[in-house]
Order: sequence, then C-alpha cells, then structure tokens
Amino acid sequence: MLRLNAFGVGINGFYLAIDTVILPVLVLILAPEALKNTYLAALGLSGLLVAGVIQVIVGRLSDRTRSPLGRRVPYLLGGSVLICLGMVGIGLAPTFWLLFAVWLFIQANINVSYGPYQALIQDLVPGARTGVASAFKILADVVGGVAFIKISTVFMGQYAFGDSIEWLWITLGVLGINLLVAAGITSATVLTRQEKPGSVSRANGRPATQSSGLHPQLTLFLISRWFMVTAVIVFQTYGLFFLRDKVGLETPVQALGNMVLVVGGAVAAGAYLAGWFSDRIGRKPVILAGAAGAALSTATILWAGSTTEVLVIATFIGFSVGALLSSNWALANEMGTAGKEALHMGVVNLATIGGAASAKMLGPGVDLLNRASQASGYSALLIGCAVMFVLGGILLMPLKTNPHSA
Repeated sequence: MLRLNAFGVGINGFYLAIDTVILPVLVLILAPEALKNTYLAALGLSGLLVAGVIQVIVGRLSDRTRSPLGRRVPYLLGGSVLICLGMVGIGLAPTFWLLFAVWLFIQANINVSYGPYQALIQDLVPGARTGVASAFKILADVVGGVAFIKISTVFMGQYAFGDSIEWLWITLGVLGINLLVAAGITSATVLTRQEKPGSVSRANGRPATQSSGLHPQLTLFLISRWFMVTAVIVFQTYGLFFLRDKVGLETPVQALGNMVLVVGGAVAAGAYLAGWFSDRIGRKPVILAGAAGAALSTATILWAGSTTEVLVIATFIGFSVGALLSSNWALANEMGTAGKEALHMGVVNLATIGGAASAKMLGPGVDLLNRASQASGYSALLIGCAVMFVLGGILLMPLKTNPHSA
C-alpha cells in the first residue's frame, strides 16, 4: 500500500507546495496588493475548472484503455512528464497573465495523471481493506504536502521579496524530481499487481461485469463532499494571508512551514485511526465524528489570541480533518462501479474540485470585508467553514453504500 500510494507523495507534494506557497508568493510579487486575494482566487478557480473537465474525460478514457502498460500507468507517467515541462514556465513567467496560462496547462496535466491514480484502490485492493488503503492514500497526501510545503517555505523564504530567483528554480526542481520518482514507484507497483490487459480487476470483491450506471445516491454524496472540501481548502488557500494579516506575523512564510509540520502530523494520525476504525464500524460514523470535531475546532479558533493558541487549535482541526478525509475517501471507493472505476472517481473528484473552486471564489469577498473592517473577512471564512462541516455531515446520514439494502 505504501508503494501503491507513493504517487500521492509526489503529486500532492507538488500541488500543495505550488498552491499554498509558490503561487501566493508570486501573486504578492506580480499582482496589486489591494487585490491579492482576488488575483489568487482567479488563478485557482480557472485551473480547477480545467481540472474538472479533464478528470471526467480522462477517467472514461482510462477505464477503456487497453495497452501493454494497463489502464492507468500510461496516464500516470505521461501526465507527470508534462507537469515537469510546465514547471519551467512558472520560473520564466514575467507577468501574472503568463503565470495564469502556465498554471492552466499544469492543472490539466495534474489531472491527466491524478484521475487514473484515484482508481487504483478499486482496481487492486480487497474491499475489506478499503478503509486502511484509503488511510494510506491520505497519509501519502499528507506526507507529500507537509514535507514539500515545508521545503518550499524554506527555499521560497529566501526568494519571496528579493531578486534571488535561483531559489525559485531550486524549489521547482525539487518538486519535479519528487514527482517523477513517485510516479515511477507507483507505476512499477501497478505493473506487478494488475491483471492482464483487457480484464477488469476483481481485487475489490466486485463482479467483473460492468454496471449500467453509477451509484444512485452519488449526487447526495457529492453535495456533502463539496461542503466539507470547501471548508478544508479555505485553510490551505488563505492560510498564508491569515497569518500575516489576522495574526500579525512578520515572517508568515516560515511560520506557515512550522505550523504545517505539526498540523500535518495531526492529520496523518487522524487519517490512520479513521481508516482502521472505518473498516470495523463503518464509514459514516467516523465521517460524522470528524465533521463534528472539525466544526467545533474551527469555531473555537475565532477566539485564538496568539500564535501558540492558533497552533494548538489548528492541531485539533487537523486531526478531525484527517479522520474525515480518510473515511470519506473509503466511502467514495465503496460506492464505485466495476468497470467504471476511474470515471466514478473522476465524478467524485468533481466535488473535490468544486469545493476547492468555491474556496477560491471567496477571495473577492474576503478582500471586500477586510476593507470594511480589518481582517473581518478571515473571521467570516472561519464561521462559514464550521457551518459547512456540519452540513456535509448531515447530508450523509441517509446515504446507503448498498442502495438495495434495507
């Protein structure tokens, strides 16, 4: 499972480092100060719209692909190579709009590789181990994100407001090497475990015959996931500006890197425990507990008066979010349709992308509220996050993994 999910370390390490550190730093350099949240929102939202289209199309193609490398590996490797080519454009972009175009290209290729990767649990993991496999998937995401956000904050802290562009290239180089190595490890693992080309995997316990459609309650799951992902992505997107403008830190890039290490550890712990428990007591109870914990912690952080208090409360948020994401991902895999694994996960990821896009769209509102009252936009974001965690949990309550069960 570690090798199967190695690509998560590469792709999430790349994406989260770019989205959380590199893009905000470049936006601060290339965009007007008063519109920094708006420009960052436009950058993120446009890329996510491209991602939503690509994942569904590539997922369907991947399910139907019959090649010597199987259904997933050609997309995994091809997309990774094109991402690395696109990173050169980030280093060379002299204006915001050129950066904008390069990011669209990179986002498209992230999802060429990531969409088929998401189907690997359904392809190769027995159904009784879906929770643990999902926990390893989330752990890989967290390890990649934490490690490479931290590395990026160290390197970009040297570059952020100076002329030392070599630090930007060093950061991009490290991210690219990690991505290619991770893609190679997962691809090699898939090639040794997958069935012969042309067959549909039975490892997950589902019949090999293809169903005529996707899960009948998938829409309910998507709306729930959209709410919860929106709340999670808010922290990722606006964390750097929150530390600078609300908490008042003088070195927010370095502080963000330090916080990510602690909070990332809490996310990993929550994800692992949730995977173990969800295989034994079911997915929904663990999801509901994680959503409740995340909502309560998010509301509490409104009263944090120091960096230490923010860190402590954010650790509780991280643990709850880890449990939530792990069990939610297991539930998503459990609802899949044999023969349409990548298509199903591509549709599931529309909720992920939609949540991320919704978080990005909040940027203009944050700027507007901040102009009306200093840092009030960030307070509104936190209240909204708590409400969305609660709504996401409530919507899952009537859902049945097996729609034909009593």
